[in-house]
Amino acid sequence: MRSLAALLSLMLFVASVDLAEAQSNEAEVVTAIDAAAGTLDEAFVAGDAEGIRSMMTEDHVAVTPYYDGPQSVDEQIASLTDLTGYNQTIVGEVSVSLLAPDVALRTFVADLEGSFKGKSLAARVFVNETLVKRNELWIERFYQVTTLTP
Repeated sequence: MRSLAALLSLMLFVASVDLAEAQSNEAEVVTAIDAAAGTLDEAFVAGDAEGIRSMMTEDHVAVTPYYDGPQSVDEQIASLTDLTGYNQTIVGEVSVSLLAPDVALRTFVADLEGSFKGKSLAARVFVNETLVKRNELWIERFYQVTTLTP
C-alpha cells in the first residue's frame, strides 16, 4: 500500500512539474507572439514596407472595413500612402490562444485613429490575427478587423 501511495505521489509531482513547465513555456510563447504583433504594428505606423513584408507570410490576407476587399501583402504595401495618421490603441486585454505549437489566434478590441483614402477609420474595432511560427519567428498569416457598434 505504501509503495502504491509513493508511486501515486511521484506521478502527481511529475505531472505538476510538467504543468508548471508547460505554463512557463506558454507564457514565453505568448510574449513572443505579442512582441511580433507589436513589431508589425510599428512597421505600419512607420510605413515601413520591408518591415511589414518581413512580419507576414507570403500568402497573407487582410480583411478590414476600410479596404475595398481582402488584400494581399503586396496590395497592403501598395496602399500604404492611402493610410494616413494610423494609430491603434488596444482597449482591455489581449487574448492569445495556441491552436497548435506553431499556430496562434490573437484577438483584442482596439480604438483606431487615422484615415484610409480620406475616410476615417472605424473608431472601435475587434481584431483577429492568426500568427504562424516560421523559422523560429512568429509572423502574421491572417488579419481581420470588424467594426463594433459605438
